[in-house]
Amino acid sequence: MALSAILFKEFLKKRAGQITVVGRAADDSATKNGTVEGALRTCTSPRVKEMATCSGYDYEVFLSFRGPDTRSGFTDFLYTSMIDVGIRAYRDDEELRVGEEIGPELLRAINQSKISIPIFSKGYASSVWCLKELIQMVECQKTRGQKIMPIFYDVAPSEVRYQTGGYGEAFLSHESKKRYDEETMHKWKAALNTVGALKGWDLHIMPNRREGEFAKTLTQKVFNELKKAYLVVSNNLVSVDHHVDQIMEMIGAQTSETRIVGIHGMGGIGKTTIAKIIYNKLSHNFENCCFLHDIREMSKGNGIQYLQNQLISDILKTKCADIKNIDEGTQTIKDRLSNKRILLLLDDMEEENHMEALVGKRSWFGQGSKLIITTRKKDILDVPEVDYSYEVNGMDPNHSLQLFSKHAFRKDSPLDEYINQSKKAIDIAGGLPLALEVMGSLLSHTKKEKWDIILKKLESAPPEKVQSKLKISYDALDVRQKHIFLDIACLLIGHNKDIVVHFWDESKFFPEEAMEVLQNMSLIKIK
Repeated sequence: MALSAILFKEFLKKRAGQITVVGRAADDSATKNGTVEGALRTCTSPRVKEMATCSGYDYEVFLSFRGPDTRSGFTDFLYTSMIDVGIRAYRDDEELRVGEEIGPELLRAINQSKISIPIFSKGYASSVWCLKELIQMVECQKTRGQKIMPIFYDVAPSEVRYQTGGYGEAFLSHESKKRYDEETMHKWKAALNTVGALKGWDLHIMPNRREGEFAKTLTQKVFNELKKAYLVVSNNLVSVDHHVDQIMEMIGAQTSETRIVGIHGMGGIGKTTIAKIIYNKLSHNFENCCFLHDIREMSKGNGIQYLQNQLISDILKTKCADIKNIDEGTQTIKDRLSNKRILLLLDDMEEENHMEALVGKRSWFGQGSKLIITTRKKDILDVPEVDYSYEVNGMDPNHSLQLFSKHAFRKDSPLDEYINQSKKAIDIAGGLPLALEVMGSLLSHTKKEKWDIILKKLESAPPEKVQSKLKISYDALDVRQKHIFLDIACLLIGHNKDIVVHFWDESKFFPEEAMEVLQNMSLIKIK
């Protein structure tokens, strides 16, 4: 029995006399072109490595410096200032290093950090260790969206970028030792060139600089950056890299074009999580960022003008006068944000008026802006302003088992004695990430002898958290569409659409239109 059929059987028992729920639908392998399949059926995707997460890190900031130059002075001021305000900063103990290879702890600290701060001093380039750290920082900037905030302590940015002065002498010294090949030297220079070109703090030209005060100022900047830049996502992500990579290509992270990309799919499929990861990867390149969470619910409770007000306030970084109505909000967005290059995530759009009030035309925002929209309703994205639309499908069995295991066993695969029961659990979940997470967490606190009882119960009645998430889409249907959806979910999964359409009275149910609505809301798939 597919989860879609189970769900609606439970909370709509009043139709029990009209619909007979049959056994499990045919296997996906039997599905042919032109057939209707439940939205919870999975689409096989390539095996992809697990995505690194953006929350739950041991460290938030990595400090890279040459010990003899700044350890007991500026670096100590900065490190202490950050620790005092609760920032988890990593400061390597240079005296405890063994050899010249970056150890696993140091590598992990760099990879985990959301911000890296290289402190360029006169002797920085003479340290092989520092240069290797810098390469890893640049790699994390490219692959993980890590932000690099350089400090030019007692050297000019041009000296770092082009390896002149003391930095040029340091490379001549490296070359004379003949311990490093040309490729390695090239990587070091490329890293210095990349980071030397970034906007940072040119401390060496500040008159009468007070390093302790500057450390406090910088700490506040880092604190604000950490607060702004990252949205929290799960620590247990599986099979999201391929989604993220494809959407990043659509949004054109490296281009100066304004791009609007929509992500659609059924509730609980992972749209918001994927969108947050993309937002995190892009945010370091934007001064103006805004995340409008759960637009569907927020607009019902507070009105769409509340969200307009949040957007304007977040981008202008000031509390603006309360927007009294949608028209006023629309005009303010057009007038005040048209010259702002922004990163905007609009989560759970549901109505056309949401798009009209918050996005409108691409000219409302500055050149190079990137907008990400998530929605259950595909037709919301069928407007000229949206450049690309991306559908998120269910997880394949292998990834489903991995995600379930992360929540049930805190590892990537089930314990040997739980394999059969785990496979039954993922079969019930039907590839829906939310169901896999909730069921795994529930069973993680359950003794083995009770698993079969719990699974039998879940097969008849999914967890309330899953039901409520999916019921949102169901409640948005009219009576005719609900009737047809229940018939499909309980009786007609895997059947030919051209035959199924004659199952209902055309004059009463308008099945062609209803199935188009169901497909648009990601409640069914037609292949």
